[in-house]
Amino acid sequence: MFSKINEKQAFIDDFTMTAACGILKWVLRTNGKSLQDEVIPSRKEKEEKTAICMSDAKINNHGPARIVPEDIIVTALVACQFHLYNLTHEDEDNLICAGIVDRKHFISDYYRVMHHGAHIQNSDKYVDYCHQLLRKLRRVNPQLDIDGEKNIWISKPRNLSRGRGIRCRNDLKDICSLGREWVVEKYIERPLLIYGSKFDLRQHFLITDWHPLTIWFYKHSFLRFSSQPFTLESLDTATHVCNYAIQKNFKNAPNRHPNLPEENMWHSDEFKEYLCTIGKEQVWDSIIIPGMKKALIQTMKATRENVKYKKNSFELFGSDFLFGENFQPWLLEIQYKPGITKDTSVMWKIVPPMVEDILRVVIDYKDNPNCNVGGFELIYKQF
Repeated sequence: MFSKINEKQAFIDDFTMTAACGILKWVLRTNGKSLQDEVIPSRKEKEEKTAICMSDAKINNHGPARIVPEDIIVTALVACQFHLYNLTHEDEDNLICAGIVDRKHFISDYYRVMHHGAHIQNSDKYVDYCHQLLRKLRRVNPQLDIDGEKNIWISKPRNLSRGRGIRCRNDLKDICSLGREWVVEKYIERPLLIYGSKFDLRQHFLITDWHPLTIWFYKHSFLRFSSQPFTLESLDTATHVCNYAIQKNFKNAPNRHPNLPEENMWHSDEFKEYLCTIGKEQVWDSIIIPGMKKALIQTMKATRENVKYKKNSFELFGSDFLFGENFQPWLLEIQYKPGITKDTSVMWKIVPPMVEDILRVVIDYKDNPNCNVGGFELIYKQF
C-alpha cells in the first residue's frame, strides 16, 4: 500500500529482487535449461539457442543486438544469495556482500535485457551457479515459478471495484510515481491458460459467525476469461484483467480458440469437464479445491480480530483465484459484497440457487443442524 512509506520501500526491494531472480531465469532459459528440466543441452544446442536469442534482440532493437556485460549476472547472484541468507541464515561462509550496491545501474541493464532484447555476455559460464541458487530459493519462495522474468506488477486504485483503474506495469519509476491511493501487487506471469487465454475463478463463501469463526464454502464457482490471447509482449487491460465488467467492453479476438465461450464465462462444471479432456480430472479434488479452502481459512483466521461484527448477521464474500501451471490456486483478493447480477447464462445458473442456499444456512441450519444446506459446505468452525 503506497500510503505507507515503509511498504513503498518494501515494494522497491521486492521489485529489485524479482529482477535479480529474473536474470538468473533468463540465463537458464537462454542456455536451454530450466528448474524443471535437468538435462544440460549439447554445445550445438547451446549455440543454436544463443543464435535465436541474438536474432530476437536484433528484431526487438531494430538494429544490431546490444550486449550487456556479464557483471549483471554476478550482481544478480550476489543479491539472490544475500536474500536467501536473510530468509534461511544458511551459507553464511559463502556470503559475498550485502546485496546490490548500484540499484539504478542494475535496473537499467535489466531493462536492456528484458524490455529491449539485449544479450548478456558469457551467460553460459553461469548456468550451474544460477541453477543451484534458484533451486535453493525455490524451497523458501513458493511463488518463484509464477513470477516469470518480466517483473510485471498490477496497480490498483484503492476503494474501487469491478476492475476499474487496474493496470499492468513493469517500470519501477512509473510505478513509484503513483500516488498514495494505490495498491501494488505482483502479477502472475506464468498462469495456467485454457486454450491460450488467461482466466480467473470466482469462489463464493459465507461467514455466519466471527466468534466462533464459521466458514461455509459454496461448491459451485465460475471462471472469467480474457477476450484476448495471453501474451506478455503487451500489457493492455483486455489481455490481463479478467473481470467481466472490464471484458464485456471488448470484442473477442478473432484468433481466439473456438472452444472458448463467447460470453467469456464458464461454470465450474465446464472447467471440470475441460480438465477431463486434458487428462487432469484428479487435480480438482486433489489440488484446486483443497488449495482454495486452505487459503480462505487461513486468511479469515488472520483477519477475524479486525472485523467489526454484529451478532446474528452474516456476510457473503467473493474470492478471486488464479492458478499456476501446476494447478496450484493463488488467492488474489477477496471481495466484500460481491456483485451477483445475472448478466450471463452462467450467472443465471449459479446465483438463484446460491441465494436460496444462503437462506438455508442462515435460517434453517440455526434450528436444525441436519437440514439441507444445498451447495454450501461447512469447512471451518472455531472451537
